[in-house]
Amino acid sequence: MDQVSANIEVAGRIYRLRINAENEEYLRKAENLIKVEISRLNVEYHNRDTQDKLSIILLNIAARLIECQELSEVHCREIEKIDRELGIYLERQGSLDNIE
Repeated sequence: MDQVSANIEVAGRIYRLRINAENEEYLRKAENLIKVEISRLNVEYHNRDTQDKLSIILLNIAARLIECQELSEVHCREIEKIDRELGIYLERQGSLDNIE
């Protein structure tokens, strides 16, 4: 995995990070998401400091992550169920083919 240096700005601070090259796009998208959310919160919570805004953003992102993980687990269980049912169906089809 190739490592690259990336300068990421969060709430006016620059962070120089060494990251895997294939992850840079996600990091840039995260950087942009945080900028957009801070801009939105600057209007909505103009009386709050940056730490409060970052905390709100972090909570929202963590909640979305947990929701996605739970949905992923549900989808995996559904796929496993379909796979089992398909296996049973194919076994039955194979048994019928042997009879003929």
